[in-house]
Amino acid sequence: MIITCKKQIPLRWIFFSILPWASFAYTWAMGGTTFLFSLKKFLENPAAVTFILSLPTLISLFTGPYFSFLSDRIWTRYGRRKPLLILSFTGVMLSLAAMPWMPNFWTLVAVYLLYCFFGDLNTMELLKQEIVPPHERGRATGAMLWCTNLAGIFFNFVALGRFDDVSFYAGFPIAGECILYLSASLLISVMLLLVMLGIKEIDQHSPVRGQHFSLRNFAVAITDRELWPVYLLIFGSAVLNAGLGPLANLLYTEQWGYSKQEMGINIAVGGVINIFLIGALTVFADKLNRMRAYQTLICLSLGLNVAYFSYVTFVLPDQRPSLVEIILFGELSSVVGLLTSMIYYPLVYDYIRRNKMGTYAAGAGLVMRLTGLMTLNGVGLFIWAYATLFQPPAGEMVRVVLKGGDANTQAHVQSLLHAASWSNPTTGAPATSTLIDARAWQSDGTVSSFGRAWEIRLRNPQSAELAKTKEELNKEISLLQSQSKILTDRLAVAEIHTDAKCSASLKQELLEKQKCTESLSQQTTQIQETLNQQARKFEAQVQRVLSAQLLTDGDQILRASTHSAAIVEYALTAPPKGKELEKILEKLRQLEPDVIDLRPLKKETDYAVELSLLSTSNENALAEKLKSSLQRAASETGTHLKLKTNHPFQITRLPALQFDVLTVEPAVTDYISPVTRGVNVILNVFDAAPRPDRKLTALARSLRAPSDVNHVKITPGPEKKSFTVQAVLPPHASTDFTASTLISERMRQLLGSTTSPQIVSQALHFYERVDANSAAQRLTIAKPVLATAYAPMRYNYMCGYLWMFIMGSIGITITFIFCHYESKGYIHKCGVEEAEAT
Repeated sequence: MIITCKKQIPLRWIFFSILPWASFAYTWAMGGTTFLFSLKKFLENPAAVTFILSLPTLISLFTGPYFSFLSDRIWTRYGRRKPLLILSFTGVMLSLAAMPWMPNFWTLVAVYLLYCFFGDLNTMELLKQEIVPPHERGRATGAMLWCTNLAGIFFNFVALGRFDDVSFYAGFPIAGECILYLSASLLISVMLLLVMLGIKEIDQHSPVRGQHFSLRNFAVAITDRELWPVYLLIFGSAVLNAGLGPLANLLYTEQWGYSKQEMGINIAVGGVINIFLIGALTVFADKLNRMRAYQTLICLSLGLNVAYFSYVTFVLPDQRPSLVEIILFGELSSVVGLLTSMIYYPLVYDYIRRNKMGTYAAGAGLVMRLTGLMTLNGVGLFIWAYATLFQPPAGEMVRVVLKGGDANTQAHVQSLLHAASWSNPTTGAPATSTLIDARAWQSDGTVSSFGRAWEIRLRNPQSAELAKTKEELNKEISLLQSQSKILTDRLAVAEIHTDAKCSASLKQELLEKQKCTESLSQQTTQIQETLNQQARKFEAQVQRVLSAQLLTDGDQILRASTHSAAIVEYALTAPPKGKELEKILEKLRQLEPDVIDLRPLKKETDYAVELSLLSTSNENALAEKLKSSLQRAASETGTHLKLKTNHPFQITRLPALQFDVLTVEPAVTDYISPVTRGVNVILNVFDAAPRPDRKLTALARSLRAPSDVNHVKITPGPEKKSFTVQAVLPPHASTDFTASTLISERMRQLLGSTTSPQIVSQALHFYERVDANSAAQRLTIAKPVLATAYAPMRYNYMCGYLWMFIMGSIGITITFIFCHYESKGYIHKCGVEEAEAT
């Protein structure tokens, strides 16, 4: 049994007293990250999302302080903190269990508010501080962080990625979302038993016991002259820690394009590292001058945020850090944050007496919630305002490619657009040129003021409103489809049990849902067609204004020619392995630059490889030379490729196609960030560093098709933004193509009049395949118009770091003001003085 207010306690008491915090770390993730994704099913706007997430803060302005104030003024046979804690755990447990079953936005928000209300009743921190004496609080905070970090690892590494999963139990579907919420509810129930049966409170005979709640009593209590200066420190810490909040998840998933699972793994990897860091840092938690260390650490924290923002914004061309870079900066911030937390929490309670902890918590809760309300809504509004002022607007969008390549600057393109006349595609009324926005565009996200491709937008509020209506209809359709799926499963179960009455009722309900879904789908289709028509009208205006600058269709093919290729077949003693063949091929191309590809071949009774290259030399001499090079490549790469000895070669002659195409992006990754360079030094030891031409290699692999063209080689082209394609064309290669007349004529002209129509058709078909597959590698083959559509406003969540810098600077200033008052003798460490006196 753990007993409060002891001068010395065993280590196991610290461990058990912080276990509920570990459970709440998992629960808070549910109320934060998981709830955010649940909410995103019904809501998109970041300002609206942050407003919903700030509603609990508004409510807790009253509930949190009231129950903290009350916990100093009651006494029951179970204590003063435990009754409220038991009620809190029970309400949180039931709310979490109900949350995943809510069918619409309003009920989901209602249950979320209940969850937050019962969370406000939580007096676990006060109870923990009464259990742990002041000289042990640094170590206890370290242990608490260790346990909460472990819970966070489990959530991010295991649980978060299961959000979108669907499992079936007894014929009924259960979403991964439901399992996540229910697991948190179960964990809280276990902690509830621990609090009820494992902790005993000792009566401290508080002089304010029995005092009734009134606004006057509350105001007098929380403004006690011992407490109000500490609120200054609390306010400074709250604004200092004002981050992106839940919008950080959207930065990972929406802006940087990482999946929920990748985001979870990234956080979990950092958590695993923190497991060891926390243990090492805990040693110093009770040995440092807390205030001096706190001031140093918060300055370091602000500096790291500035460094991270500067690195992503000004060092990375695409403003998208790799997972390694995210982990590196995250761990640097984590070390500082862990030490800050270990020092901050004990530091604050050094100034608070035991009988005033609840009153302090009430006042501190009020300060923190008001500050949280300001900072959370502030960052959402800041990001929205930044997007409105500096980001591409919502409206019609056209991406075009201009002649001149990188010689096209933003100032030049903007001047051409602003000098022209425009009309609103929706109303036909004249539109001012200030509504036109042009940005250099690349599919890999590179931010630049010059380039070959440009994304041109027209700010159009009418289109934005129409798109918003479509989104709302899609949400209704999604909900109806989910309900229909559940009804379908219930109908199947009812038919198995031959329940005719239930089956008829379910069929009727299912039919109504399907009719409603069909009606809404027709509305969304009409809206989408309207948006498409308006986008095409805007495209026509763009083509009119930039007609002299647009790339001519077909000019993206720089050169094209046909050659003679030899395919040599070598018999093997064992089946080849795909990864080993790729290593051999890479080495073989270094030894024999004319080699096109190396492919495995399964025959009726044995295995073989086919080696293709551009050659017109003597066949026998060629085969012998290639065999020697093949064996050497296998030997130097340490792979096992056993060629049959004394086995006749089979050589086939086929035409080979070669053409060069212009791209919007550099075909080769020529920029390596400073962090990636450091990582590559380590990876090079294991020969695992990524190659600069990895996108071209991946593209070539995606184009191989045994039933069509199976030998492909792609290398950097004659220009920086181009690549060269080589492919062996077998007789059965497809000849179907839909290329425009200009592209067809360009290909025929470059291949020459002596080239057969079949080969020209095969070349055009293969060109189209290259064009289609390039997008997966973030490569875009140039063409006059790349895309035409309605585009929503683009949010830059990273700009929230500017807000964090402003808030952090205010927080640091306030902390130094607090220290000034303490040095003058206006503030005393009453908690430490009380503990030393007893």
